[in-house]
Amino acid sequence: MKKLSLLLLSISFFVIGCNKEIDLNLPEYEPKLVLEFYLENNTSLRCLLQESTMYTDTSQLRLVNDATVIVSYNGIQQTLVNRMIIDPRFDKIYNYYNPHIIQLQPNTEYEVYVKDGKGRELRGKTRLNNLVPIDSLVYNFNASNKAAAGLLFKDDSRTKNYYRIVAFKDAPVVKQDSLWDITFNDNLFNGEQFSFYTGYAYNRGDTITSRLYHLTEEHYRFTESVNNAQASNGNPFGQPANIVSNLTGGLGIFTTLIYDEKKVIVR
Repeated sequence: MKKLSLLLLSISFFVIGCNKEIDLNLPEYEPKLVLEFYLENNTSLRCLLQESTMYTDTSQLRLVNDATVIVSYNGIQQTLVNRMIIDPRFDKIYNYYNPHIIQLQPNTEYEVYVKDGKGRELRGKTRLNNLVPIDSLVYNFNASNKAAAGLLFKDDSRTKNYYRIVAFKDAPVVKQDSLWDITFNDNLFNGEQFSFYTGYAYNRGDTITSRLYHLTEEHYRFTESVNNAQASNGNPFGQPANIVSNLTGGLGIFTTLIYDEKKVIVR
């Protein structure tokens, strides 16, 4: 007992000695404009504009609400105004909006220009990708009578392709924890048919919606870098991850969204 007491006392002094404040001389951080702008066919123009923060900043969003946001294409300019828009179905917010319904065209260059009240400028360019159709959307049951959805499509061997597949139960509100979501390239199946199956999460009577997005390369690189950054956050053994952006003067993504969608009712 005497030896144990001496050991505990020694550990206590060691812990007290390690409890020391350390001042870190971090370089001054200059916030950057951060834009997420997805041009979706037959949809109004909307985007999220904020500014980046230091790693130690606990604020979730620092919206930039004093900017000029302009989209240009084929000699047309559309200006977005500062207005909070909420997409309740997918739980997303935007703070710039224009009711113009855009009709995306192939062989067209789309440009975005942003200038905020501090004089910071941001620019980006993108083009429309071609549509990759879904061959079929099927489902099967397991022994517990729960259904999984399967999406099949054919990859084009002539080009390097990047995809995102989402599947969810059709409902007024789609929660993130019920959304099957995968982003990948065609390295392992170039030119071949590819199939993706969800887990057994659906019941008879459910309507399953699935989308196949054909991503631009810059969109894929951006998504991959964001996922890597989130995975390494707080991990002392993780590799530092930089966000890959297709914007100059800031961070983020400006790209087109094109997808094929199918629905199936589980019977």
